[in-house]
Amino acid sequence: MIEAMPADNTFDHLRDSDGEHVGYIHMTPGGDFVPFDLLHRRRAEPMDLEAAEALLNELGLAMFTEDWWLDIDGQWIPVLIQEVRRDRVSVAPTAAGAIAKAADMNASIELPLPAARLHRGQPGPGTSP
Repeated sequence: MIEAMPADNTFDHLRDSDGEHVGYIHMTPGGDFVPFDLLHRRRAEPMDLEAAEALLNELGLAMFTEDWWLDIDGQWIPVLIQEVRRDRVSVAPTAAGAIAKAADMNASIELPLPAARLHRGQPGPGTSP
């Protein structure tokens, strides 16, 4: 189960170099900071603010160029992330036989965040990520 990103004391993190929104930072009651990516996934244990910002800056939007899989009733299908909003993500199944990554934009699937059915990487046969 994916840990829910806390609503209280969580703020947007914008990369200094270009102002791009690259994640969220939660301030703990103890004064530490926990980085969450755009998909509301916790990326590290509590740390100081500069380290949390640096982690999100490094992660940036590159995570969306990786392979993603959507679990539909136990069957894993490859998908491309189309759009990420504050409360949801839209994905599209990749087109079969495509030379480069391509998606069937007519088959878009919208998921609320955090999306426990969306997995990064490539699962092995009969395995979970």
